[in-house]
Amino acid sequence: MENNRGIEEQLRVWITHQGENPESLSQMEGQVRDWMHKLGNLLLSLWLFCVSPRYPERQVTCPHCGEQADYQRKRQAILRTVFGMVQYQRAYYLCSKCHQGHYPLDMDLGLRPNAMSAEVERLAAMIAVEMPFAKGAVMFEELTLLSISDQSLDKAAQAYGAEVQLKEIESYEQSLNQEQMLVRERESVAPLRLYGSMDGGRVQTRGAQGEVQPWRELKVGAWFQAKGQSPSKPDGKWSIRAQNISYYSDIASAEDFGKIMWATGVDHQADRAIELIFLGDGARWIWDLVALYYPEAIQIVDWFHACEYLSPVAKLVSRNSQEQRQWLEKVKDDLWQGRLDAVIAACQELVQANSDVEDDPAQQAVRYYQNNRQRMDYPTYRANGYQIGSGTIESGVKQIATQRMKVSGARWNLQSARFVAKARAAYLSGQWQQLAQRREHLSKCA
Repeated sequence: MENNRGIEEQLRVWITHQGENPESLSQMEGQVRDWMHKLGNLLLSLWLFCVSPRYPERQVTCPHCGEQADYQRKRQAILRTVFGMVQYQRAYYLCSKCHQGHYPLDMDLGLRPNAMSAEVERLAAMIAVEMPFAKGAVMFEELTLLSISDQSLDKAAQAYGAEVQLKEIESYEQSLNQEQMLVRERESVAPLRLYGSMDGGRVQTRGAQGEVQPWRELKVGAWFQAKGQSPSKPDGKWSIRAQNISYYSDIASAEDFGKIMWATGVDHQADRAIELIFLGDGARWIWDLVALYYPEAIQIVDWFHACEYLSPVAKLVSRNSQEQRQWLEKVKDDLWQGRLDAVIAACQELVQANSDVEDDPAQQAVRYYQNNRQRMDYPTYRANGYQIGSGTIESGVKQIATQRMKVSGARWNLQSARFVAKARAAYLSGQWQQLAQRREHLSKCA
């Protein structure tokens, strides 16, 4: 306590001499914030000086080949930290066997000379997955007092996205290792009920100079659990809600995305779930992947998407809006009660003669319901307490593809688009700290 009083008294004296006459609390907060930033820089510099051995060992083990590396000299470096640029010195060793050098202090603490520190990278990537890079650079400096370019924000987000991809590759390789899978089976508990879902959004990427900027499909997947009950009537209140949502995404072919679906599914024990339920729209690639990787899964077409096919057909009934509404309510109730033959028959009656499928909503509806018949047993799904709406994945697509990737004027480099989307998916899934720990001791920012 005596030491604290002494420090407090010194600070009072220092503020009296250094502090300007404040005009407001905001001005005082800004001044203290600037002082704390400078103090943090000083403390960090002193701390690095203290942890660096004053008398380095003459030899240490080379991390590259395992032989003995000889001490050469101390070298100075600059770190880009949350407290600004910090200079420090550390011992440099050179191996006479493999002729590679290294800095033990850098390796022990995960220091990244002349690059973003792990903490700066974490914060920069977090800002980058939330808003456009140019806007994020302004926000980053306002919050941290550090000036950073929009290119650096892009680089940080890509680094986190690349880490997500590396983790997906590791999970996929683990899933092919029978011994590791047996260990997982012995040491973990299979989930009683797990949901999976997939959908896609569009992202505009850069093409070759002079060419049309191509739109690419950003596929998004989710694993989650759910609680609650569906309503007893189509227009009732929906109380069922998704929980523990984990997203994954990529701009990839359906075949490659399927490997990611499988890898992330292994992480969530999807292959061992007592009940595995997949929700989606009528996209063929979704159900093909489900059938390939999880053939025993229960497949459910999203209720709301199934209903979307009926509204255009109702307009063919009559010009009278009340008659259209009555037809729509009747057919939607048939769909809700599982009377799919009646739904198909009602649409079939309104098929336009001599019209192509692409121009006839009634033909489109008939084809859609016939192709997805086995995925529309809604009475059974409700009786079992299953979620029948794919709002979870639609929310994921909106948050990843629309809100972040589809911003005004954005033209994405393909790699940046892939990795930023992966990083945002991880951020929305609450996996940020895990990724930060994986990147904490890397030699430099990717």
